[in-house]
Amino acid sequence: MDVLSNKKVAGTIMLNLNDGSKKFLVHPVGESMAFVTAKVSEDMTGLASMLQVFKEEIQLDVTSINLVELTNAHTDAENMPLFVFEMNEDHVVPSIDDRYVWEKPSELKTLLASYDIEGVPMF
Repeated sequence: MDVLSNKKVAGTIMLNLNDGSKKFLVHPVGESMAFVTAKVSEDMTGLASMLQVFKEEIQLDVTSINLVELTNAHTDAENMPLFVFEMNEDHVVPSIDDRYVWEKPSELKTLLASYDIEGVPMF
């Protein structure tokens, strides 16, 4: 079996709201939440796989987001590259899929605490 076939990447988008506050795109899982994840296909990079999820599953215009951070997220079970993008509120899609929600930074801190993040980005 190809080692890459099981490789996953994770990502979030930091939404810069017009009032100066921020929200982050996450995937609710039961009572908690997770980063948006993508399986890396053999013919695509991790970044391309992440962008494809944003484009196809969340219907985002990926030309309106910028990559601002790339780090690694570790859990007991896996080690994933974690891509952090940002976009401005003007570009947000009103009806995003209910599998994904915009959360306050305080919620993201709880999620980040469940991972061992190399070089935690400071937001």
